[in-house]
Amino acid sequence: MRLIQLLLILLLISSNTYSQQEIFDEIESTKPIAISDIKTTHLIFNNKIKYLDIGSRYFVTDTIENIVKVKHIGGDFIEKKEEKKTNITIITQDGDYYSIPLFFERYITNTTYKLDELRNKNNVLMKNEQKKMGIYEMCHFSRKAVSNYNIKGNRDLLLSKVSGIFYRGDYIAIRLVIKNFSTINLNIDHFLFRFMKNKRYAQDIVYQERVLRPVLVCNETEKVRGVGGIEVFSFIFEKFTPNNDEKLQIDIIEKNGGRSTTITIPRKKLLKPKVI
Repeated sequence: MRLIQLLLILLLISSNTYSQQEIFDEIESTKPIAISDIKTTHLIFNNKIKYLDIGSRYFVTDTIENIVKVKHIGGDFIEKKEEKKTNITIITQDGDYYSIPLFFERYITNTTYKLDELRNKNNVLMKNEQKKMGIYEMCHFSRKAVSNYNIKGNRDLLLSKVSGIFYRGDYIAIRLVIKNFSTINLNIDHFLFRFMKNKRYAQDIVYQERVLRPVLVCNETEKVRGVGGIEVFSFIFEKFTPNNDEKLQIDIIEKNGGRSTTITIPRKKLLKPKVI
C-alpha cells in the first residue's frame, strides 16, 4: 500500500513539473528580441521569406532566402520610447505567420535566433488564419505601391492627402500622407471615415451616416513631428462601394488641438482603385 502511495505522489510531482515546463516554454517563445545598433541580429526561419513588415523606421531589415537581418539605426534615435520598441511581422512561403516584438539594446550577446514551430504555434495569430494573412499582405503592398491619387485637405501648416486607393482580393486600402510644417508636433486623436450625402436635404429627411471602420491601420504612431515631419498611414478595409449619392469623408482629429482637417473622396475615385 505504501509503495502504491509513493508511486502516486511521484506521478503527481512529475505531472506538475511537466505543466510548469509547458508554461515556461510558452513565455520564452514569445519573449521580445533585443536589437543592437552595433551588431546585426539574424532571424532564421524554416522556409523562405514571402512577406516582411517592420513597425518602426528606426529598425532596418534585409532578407536573404530564409534569413532576416535586423539592426537599429542608433545615433540620436535611442532616447524615446517610440524609437526603442517595435514589432516585426513575417510570413514564410509555406504560410507560417510570425509577429515578433523587438526592443533596442546596444550591448547584446545573442545575435542569432532560430524561429521554430514552437514560437509559431504560440503566436496570438495562428498561421491557418488566411484572412488575416491577406490583410497584412494588403498592408505591405499598399505602402509600397506607386501613388495613383493626390486628393488634398489643407489646414494651416498641416498638409494631408490621399496618395493612393488600392484594391486586392477582399480588401481596399486608402493611403494617407500627413506632413507637418509647424514647429509644434501633431498628436493625432483619431481618424474618422464616414459616408456623406453629396447634397443637403430638407430637414424632414433623415439620413444616417455610415461609418467605415478599418480592419487594420498600417502605422502605429500617433504623432507627426514638427518642421517637415511626415507620416504615411495605410488603412485596410473590407471591400466596399458607396451609394450613388455618397462621398467618403476622412476627418483627422488633433488631440487637444484645433488643427483638425478633412479630406473628401468622390464616389467615382472610390470605384476605380488601383489593383495591386
